[in-house]
Amino acid sequence: MRRDIIKLLSALLVGIGLLAPFLVFLERFSIIVNLSNMTLIESIILYTQILRAIVLFVVGLRYQVQPILPIIIFSFEALLIPPLLVLILLTSSPFYATFMGIVLTAWFGASALVLPPYTIYVFARDMVRDTLITGIIVVATLELATVLFLSSLLSVNNTTISGLTGLGTQIISQVRSLVGAGGVPNPGGDALSSIGLVIFFVGMLFYMTLGSLSISSKGRLPWILIVPLVGTLIAFVWTLEVAEIQTDILLVLTAPTIALFFAIWGTARGK
Repeated sequence: MRRDIIKLLSALLVGIGLLAPFLVFLERFSIIVNLSNMTLIESIILYTQILRAIVLFVVGLRYQVQPILPIIIFSFEALLIPPLLVLILLTSSPFYATFMGIVLTAWFGASALVLPPYTIYVFARDMVRDTLITGIIVVATLELATVLFLSSLLSVNNTTISGLTGLGTQIISQVRSLVGAGGVPNPGGDALSSIGLVIFFVGMLFYMTLGSLSISSKGRLPWILIVPLVGTLIAFVWTLEVAEIQTDILLVLTAPTIALFFAIWGTARGK
């Protein structure tokens, strides 16, 4: 019973931590993206995505939904791409190429708005249920990468983006630039995203230590957790402050490790 409470609180912390960077994206989205002139295709994709998320949420409250089912339901637009490619090859008509581009970019844009809240909820729910630790770690990595990507997606864009197709085009361009540069999103300059990261890692820390293992009936808190907690807070303060001076996130994260190595090596010499 005590372990279930810890798992529930840990999942809540993780969910809040993942939701914080997504809220940064929504705040920027409300300023940059103009949805007043959405096309019929964009409206259909957006509203059906919302409806699909609501239906899956309600069904998931009562029944066990297989993981493949949401993938198929949310990827319906992507399944239209292969037949459209065939039509393009057979007819050479520019209509099908244009239609395919609109569907693909609008689907990316709608998915960025609808999918993260749903997947964060499902991930937090699965953390409470009996799920393999390996699966939790893999999904946590994907969720964290997604919300960090979205939180930085519109940070450097000062021009208005028109509709979901414009947002989808921005997503594709950003992914291509990140892959080409070999970089990762750096949330160091955004306070809400940074706080969300700390909450996320603290929640995962408690889940991996207290929530997944049996604890004694006395329920005493293992004070050894103070060490990683303090380490997480120190890493947070270090990253937040140093990132204002040095924007290379690899250097920011590597410097403490190098300093710690030489400190241990220096103190251990001669012993």
